[in-house]
Amino acid sequence: MRLAVLYIAGVLAAGCSRPPKGPVLTSSAGQPEYALRYADAVGDSARAFGDGQEQEHKLATGFAAHLDELKKPDWDLVRSVVDESDAAGKSADFVDAHHEIDAVRTFWDGEKTVLDAKVAGGAQYALKQAACTSDCTNLDVGGPAAYALNDAMEKEIQKRLRARSDAFMLIERQHSALGTQNTTVVEKLADEVSQASYIVHVDLVVQAERLHGLLADKDAVQSTLDHFVMDERTYQSQPGRTDAEKKASSERIAAATKGRTEIDAAAVQAQAALNGSDQKIAAATKDYDAALGALRDKIDQKKRSGG
Repeated sequence: MRLAVLYIAGVLAAGCSRPPKGPVLTSSAGQPEYALRYADAVGDSARAFGDGQEQEHKLATGFAAHLDELKKPDWDLVRSVVDESDAAGKSADFVDAHHEIDAVRTFWDGEKTVLDAKVAGGAQYALKQAACTSDCTNLDVGGPAAYALNDAMEKEIQKRLRARSDAFMLIERQHSALGTQNTTVVEKLADEVSQASYIVHVDLVVQAERLHGLLADKDAVQSTLDHFVMDERTYQSQPGRTDAEKKASSERIAAATKGRTEIDAAAVQAQAALNGSDQKIAAATKDYDAALGALRDKIDQKKRSGG
């Protein structure tokens, strides 16, 4: 997923503003570091495209059920929150924030195990260095510390995304009138509508375009890996190479060979995801629009019935 960051930034910039006058980025297919990660990137992007469709349907299916959890709210306010959430999901400001968050999540998912271990180890070490009058040094504080870090990360991510939606300005303004229970329900509804809107209007389109770009790099990436292996073999044959240097080179060759063999399977997976991609995006959009329409209709019914 890390290869997505620059690509998505370019797509979003092109879609959300006038044609850019900035740099024209060239393909990285000739760069070994990119080529070594290529198969994983293709597979991740293909899965992301499929996961987005599933997530949209799951979110949309649950929209209307939230209304039954509300206790005599101002239904005009609820309708306004829904409308603002839908608009937010396809707005440039919300998309920019989502892009930032996606980049953070990509980093976090890749480094989470290492970071959790370091936080837990640091907390445990600090406890062992503390002067205790009891058996406190045997307490496990590492696990709770890592949990607190992850929990804080998720809450701050949610806070940042909500700050880009006018729906939450309405909710904050009417918090007292809504009450705590209704506020919690409406916030969840707003999160889900804006996320589903973002998926169908932005994310699926971006992921499909990214898959097209990745597949266009396939032949060049394979060639890059072939040359990389030849360069490594040449490096190994040079006079004076130590056993350690040759071992490290052999490991690089093994990684390149493994990456090379995985490319075709990843490309097949990506092509399968892309087959009928326009129709898949249209179907997800239709599903979302139908669910949003049913949600608005139910709000109107609740208002008329005084529910």
